[in-house]
Amino acid sequence: MEQPSVSYKSFETREMSLRTLAVRLPKMEAVTAGAGLNGIAPYIGRLRPEIAQFLVNRYTSPGDVIADPFSGSGCIPLMAAVMGRHVIASDMSPYAVLLTRAKLFAPPTIDQAMRRLAKLSVGLAEHARRQDLRRIPQWVRSFFHAETLRHALTFRDACVNADEPFFLACLLGILHHQRPGFLSFPSGHLVPHLRDRAFPPALFPEMYAQREVVPRLQAKLQRIYRDAPRLDTDRRIMCVDARLFSAAEPVDAVITSPPYMNELDYIRDNRLRLWFIDRRIPSELEIPKRKPESYFRGLIDSVLDRLLRAVIPRGHIILVLGEVTRNRRRLDPARVTCDVVSQKYSAQLRLKEVWADRIPDVRPGRVLTQAKREHILVFEVRGLNGR
Repeated sequence: MEQPSVSYKSFETREMSLRTLAVRLPKMEAVTAGAGLNGIAPYIGRLRPEIAQFLVNRYTSPGDVIADPFSGSGCIPLMAAVMGRHVIASDMSPYAVLLTRAKLFAPPTIDQAMRRLAKLSVGLAEHARRQDLRRIPQWVRSFFHAETLRHALTFRDACVNADEPFFLACLLGILHHQRPGFLSFPSGHLVPHLRDRAFPPALFPEMYAQREVVPRLQAKLQRIYRDAPRLDTDRRIMCVDARLFSAAEPVDAVITSPPYMNELDYIRDNRLRLWFIDRRIPSELEIPKRKPESYFRGLIDSVLDRLLRAVIPRGHIILVLGEVTRNRRRLDPARVTCDVVSQKYSAQLRLKEVWADRIPDVRPGRVLTQAKREHILVFEVRGLNGR
């Protein structure tokens, strides 16, 4: 017997729209466990930890395997590990992979972290003198005092050579801001843009002086380890396109947040941190700007095809999807996703629940006109009998 289709306007009755189906997320208390690790470095579009905690708790059990093929800031993998789940995480962005690795494989105690920091810092001043800043792009040099940049680059090289993603992520977390605990000249924190007009060098000379790297990293560690959890479950992280995602073991649930039709410009917003990771901006991360809905449709189709090979029957595929407004036209990734499921995967997936949340647009340079809506689609993988 042919299975009924799941679509944007058919969940229990054909008259019900996605917005009608959506239930507002309950009020949640702020998550304290892992708060320092979650804030190790900024990431625009990061899922709120309390939402990740809610989804992990509601749809999985301790010991389950959770996959996140769009790990981004690593919030979902971290909360899953904190709550005793095994984790498989992946992303195609080296910054996202670095943050996820840093959060899932941080030194277990602050004492160990301080000892490893001290080891990485041996000979820092001597090696910093060998840094040839003429090889560094001018736009990068414009953010830092020359000596600060030499020391930051030397510490970056030490982290890469020693395969220490946690400390490299800590460095990226203090890379640019206007506060004294950061390394750059006065700059935005989420997005790197110099604020020399607001803080002219003639009036604020102390903000343009050399800044020591190691003492600021030590202070960063103190903030991180105020509430650092101990993680005891299996964790695996891959740098791979979600369309090529694969898991070596059965997955109980996928909880992930795909990109919002290129609404967030991850390369522009993270360009300085991306440059520090590889000493270049990875052009392969560019998402096509034309026909974003068509690109997103193909992305979701390919990713669902891969995920359905990994998730067990009665397991869940949970997608956190935000609305996008472009040229006064609302683009709805949740609707597109439901259309893809209706057309290709209705025999394998059942739309079980829909949650809604409202999120503000907090990016610099954007006028905050109204909050945006975020939908969380909870699909259940049908069993062999289609139920």
